[in-house]
Amino acid sequence: MYRKAFLYYALATLLVAMQFLTFIKGSAVLQVMDAAGWAFFLTSCLSHAAVVMLVPLVVLFLPLMLLKQRKTAATLLVASGMLISVLVFLDMQVYNLYRFHINGFVLNMVVGQNATEVFAFSPLLYLKESALFAFFIVLHLLLWAVASRWSHRCHRRQLLTIVLTLIAATLFAHGYHVYASFLQRPSVIKSRRLLPYYFPTTAYKFMLRHVGCDPVATASSPNSLNTHNAASGDIRYPLQPIQAQPLQEKPNIVLILIDSWNRRSLTPSCMPNIYRYAHESQWFQNHLSCSNGTRSAVFGMFFSLPSYYWDLFEANHASPVFIDEMLRQGYNCQVYPGATIQNPPFHRVVFQHIPHLNTATEGATVYDRDRQLTDNFIASLPHHANDRQPFFAMLFYDLAHSYQMPQKLNTRFRPAWPYADYTKLSPSLDPTPYFNLYRNCCYQIDIMVGQVLQALQQHRLHRNTIVIITGDHAQEFNENHKNFWGHNGNFSKWQIAVPLIVHWPDGTQPQQFTHRTTHYDIVPTLMHAALGVTSPDSTYSLGHQLLDTQSRSWHVVGSELNYAFIIDGDTILEKTAEGTLDVTDSCLNPVASYHLNPRQFRQAVDRLNRFMK
Repeated sequence: MYRKAFLYYALATLLVAMQFLTFIKGSAVLQVMDAAGWAFFLTSCLSHAAVVMLVPLVVLFLPLMLLKQRKTAATLLVASGMLISVLVFLDMQVYNLYRFHINGFVLNMVVGQNATEVFAFSPLLYLKESALFAFFIVLHLLLWAVASRWSHRCHRRQLLTIVLTLIAATLFAHGYHVYASFLQRPSVIKSRRLLPYYFPTTAYKFMLRHVGCDPVATASSPNSLNTHNAASGDIRYPLQPIQAQPLQEKPNIVLILIDSWNRRSLTPSCMPNIYRYAHESQWFQNHLSCSNGTRSAVFGMFFSLPSYYWDLFEANHASPVFIDEMLRQGYNCQVYPGATIQNPPFHRVVFQHIPHLNTATEGATVYDRDRQLTDNFIASLPHHANDRQPFFAMLFYDLAHSYQMPQKLNTRFRPAWPYADYTKLSPSLDPTPYFNLYRNCCYQIDIMVGQVLQALQQHRLHRNTIVIITGDHAQEFNENHKNFWGHNGNFSKWQIAVPLIVHWPDGTQPQQFTHRTTHYDIVPTLMHAALGVTSPDSTYSLGHQLLDTQSRSWHVVGSELNYAFIIDGDTILEKTAEGTLDVTDSCLNPVASYHLNPRQFRQAVDRLNRFMK
């Protein structure tokens, strides 16, 4: 029986691998496939199928055999194989329709209220689908029959060959992906997305350390800038060439980004300089990031699109049209990072076209690096003051994220932890000492930002400089009382709501706004007001003008693996990494018996996917 079951496993694995292979049929990925890409994709189909089919073999068949339930074990093994084939077949259809695999959103749509408004299928289609399901059922029964007959003639050497083949395919697929993902080979990056819930191995830090440099970044050159030309492969970005009427006097743009900025820290006692500046500027008090983590938030801010697109844009070497348009108009662009921008690889995704890019800042500690980036930017201002060339600068402060500063500076708010002791975190912990450590870090950032703002005035650059101050994402200190601390844990406002302050040099009156805005709105606003772009926002962005008060319902946050829609009332519809749908209110309380509105969901997905071919 064991030999028969293993042979069925091998045959079923081959069948599921062939099903996976059909995902590439008709896909735009075919345009970039090469010999190495095909080798990777074929071995990935086989190894992924082997892993999927291994689950019922190990979880169901083997335990039941140990319990001497031979017939039940065989029945459940074959039934599981049938179910897997049917699910893979359905997933292929879902992916062709929505460009993502079966998840909780899809399941909720199928069983939810008003589902027939969207899923209005012909009876002939139901008949066809049923016939195909029956085909897979019969096919697996035939595989079991073949395995039964073959088991009497199959020797150990043949079994060993099957095992070694599956192991070799798995090792090659994962090993080559380590290499190819580091080199950003499009055929590999794009084809891996086709397989449902397939996560091949990456080792970016290891490769960077042993190779010594990023080959993609080394290969890119400012002279090779080809702006607004990423509408190739399997993406269309932008949807139309960017049209602009550049301003005669182009404003400078300074973006001050604070990693992990909890909006409760923006007070006169904690951040007096920024607080005062907020009252002198446009202050958007109902602002949401596009993620709860740095990687997705920075991507979303500059591309004005969700990080859902990261892999596709990276493989296509797509650059933000915002940066490309600034470079086209002659802006001197630079980044001043408190933490390296090589991991996550912003240097080759977001800032790939910026010449002479700063990828890191010197300093022994986080405080030292934040202090140094401040000094570096201020030191550049005399040159900018005497140069007619407009400039863009991003200052990215890391101290509020890493809590690393001299103890003599950790005194303004007490009691304060001397360091972030994560072992103490619990539902019953008094967050005050931890939050005071955080506030002390924010106070030091405020001092540095105050020096930057003062230096802009001293060099008379404030007269023609747009200054934006915001956070990449927020930082939670158990405000929801659900034992969440930090970020990357949920999509409530305590992890995605950040302050947004915009100071215009044209004498715009200070004002506080309470309508919903998002990180996706920053680039369209700057494209229009600073760069004279006349193209519709929708051709390159999911955002709107910041002063546009229209609804931001169905705001998408997160990454391709774990994302959510923030809908009316800040209800959170989260697709977890496991593929399930979690529905909570704004305070993370579960919403019972939630039924997704299929029509609204389809509209949101169509809007989300409109930059895919």
